[in-house]
Amino acid sequence: MTDLKEYLQPIESIPFHEIVCFKDVDKLQSALTGNPRRRIQSDLLEFQKILKCCCCSKGGILLSPSMHDTSIMYMLAQEHGDLINLHDWFQSFKATISCRKQRSRQLPSPKKRKVSSVPQNESDASIQARFCRAIIELQIAGLLRAPGKRRPDYVLRVAFGL
Repeated sequence: MTDLKEYLQPIESIPFHEIVCFKDVDKLQSALTGNPRRRIQSDLLEFQKILKCCCCSKGGILLSPSMHDTSIMYMLAQEHGDLINLHDWFQSFKATISCRKQRSRQLPSPKKRKVSSVPQNESDASIQARFCRAIIELQIAGLLRAPGKRRPDYVLRVAFGL
């Protein structure tokens, strides 16, 4: 009879009972089910916490040319409504990326300066390729819907805010 009383102790009296017993069911349920879209959005907006680089931590929520292309695109998308004009979005992206190129051209020391033989069209094609890749990544993440036949020059934002 005494052995049975030993095994019928309340779980709170056992050392490290927190490992076995979890009382906050809502937190446990949200941790187990998760919300992938919300996680993706928060990671795109708070990338500096993940990357932990000095240039991104200074920027905060400001656009920086050193950011990942998808993060730049998502932050630029936050400035639009549910329909995003692809041409305007590309121009904003190009302006953000060109800031990096202008800074990198000004920063090198005189010994490291090289004359660029790359034509302007090739760099525009590279920027356009990066733009398209970032759009596809946002579509795969479920944050954008591809342009339809009716309005091919617009993209539809599917997810809003956090």
